[in-house]
Amino acid sequence: MENKKDLKQETIFSLLWNAFDKVGFQFIAFIIGLVSLRLLSPRDFGLIGALAIFTALSNILVESGFTYAMVRRKGNTSNEYTAIFCFNVFLSILFYALLYVCAERIANFYKMPELVDLSRFIFISILFNSFSIVQTIILTKELAFKKLSIANICGAIISGIVTIVLILNGYTYWALAWQILLQAVIKCIMLWIFSKWRPNHAPDFSVIKELFLFSFSLILSSLLNTFVRYIYNPIIGNKFGDEQLGYYAEAYKFYFLPSNIISSTICGVAYPVLSKLNDNETRQINYLRKMIRMAAFGIFPVMFGAMACFDNLTIAILTEKWKDIIPYFQILAIAGAFMPFHSFYLGFLTLKGYPKRNFTLECIRNILIISPLFILHNNITWMLWGFVVANLISYIVDLFFIRKIIVYKIKDQIKDILPYCGLSILMAGIVYLINFVPIKLYPKIVLQIIVGATFYLTSCYFGGSVIAKEIMNKIISAIKGKH
Repeated sequence: MENKKDLKQETIFSLLWNAFDKVGFQFIAFIIGLVSLRLLSPRDFGLIGALAIFTALSNILVESGFTYAMVRRKGNTSNEYTAIFCFNVFLSILFYALLYVCAERIANFYKMPELVDLSRFIFISILFNSFSIVQTIILTKELAFKKLSIANICGAIISGIVTIVLILNGYTYWALAWQILLQAVIKCIMLWIFSKWRPNHAPDFSVIKELFLFSFSLILSSLLNTFVRYIYNPIIGNKFGDEQLGYYAEAYKFYFLPSNIISSTICGVAYPVLSKLNDNETRQINYLRKMIRMAAFGIFPVMFGAMACFDNLTIAILTEKWKDIIPYFQILAIAGAFMPFHSFYLGFLTLKGYPKRNFTLECIRNILIISPLFILHNNITWMLWGFVVANLISYIVDLFFIRKIIVYKIKDQIKDILPYCGLSILMAGIVYLINFVPIKLYPKIVLQIIVGATFYLTSCYFGGSVIAKEIMNKIISAIKGKH
């Protein structure tokens, strides 16, 4: 009994540190990013964004899906860890050498000669990432999320501070390159300090084949998703130049951040509960609907509210030089409002035992997202509208897939999100009208946020939203508890 209690406490402690890692890391990266955006030009970020797809794909290939496979595998030996370490390092050297040779071709494709030296420098981070894969596996198996969190956050803080110092000393885009490399180096060093494992045993390479058989589909899925996520970068960079790529790349980050946080937070809470309810479909559907409504309650006001006041926020925080980012974000935000539902449905299909349907949905979505590149490639704005339409069609396809496996009618799925969507659009309209109030910029932003939040929350509460009432009651209980 004591062991169960200890395991429960250790699990809760680990989950808290894992959550702190995700939120803390993203918050630090967000703050450093805002400061960097204010100090640097769109062109500087465009040069870095041009290389994102190569770094992301290489890191996935080097990792080879081994982390997930080894974490769930029992009886791992030091000889097997040594084999994985040697294999990952070998792959990282191989990919770095390949990218090093291709640096001039990459620069020629983008018509950006600066990328030759810049890419060869940034791609060194792939080597350091490979050196810490085994340490990450071991610490994850030990539920040592505190150590993983400290490594990630320290890397973000130190590399962020160095980046700001370098920017202030005129290093421009090279400062951003140093941030990427230093973050990988510091994280690698700290993980080696925290983990006692060292590659001092004879490697047992037989484990590599076993892991590949398990993780092959995971690698393909990760490669496909990452490729699609970054494929707009090379197309925009090649056709429209580094400055427009800079605007798009940063708009994408702003759109992706809130969607990803809400997706990962709600999914992380919902999946364990939903999996336990697999034998009770009625309760499972009720809980699923509640989670969908909760996601709608959070994501729609955030994305539509941000759309309405993003022009003022951009001028106030990033200055006039970033004003071209405004229409890109406002278009992407519509797609971002529906992204959490897609992530949620994918996970639900997996826990219900339909991984093939999960993969099919991902393929459909990715094909839809790539399509605008071939049809609307001569205009960035139309390309992004195509991206939005692709995401909306993907959401509709999701509804049909979910309806086939559980009794959750399409009209009920739409009914669960429609009130929050409608109220958020109305709230965004009210927030936008505040632009015509003759007051200074900063008071106007504060007024927009207060009016938008007040209108949305009170409308939800008095409109009968169970989610809003539960949240409000918990806040009131917490305040009374303090007194």
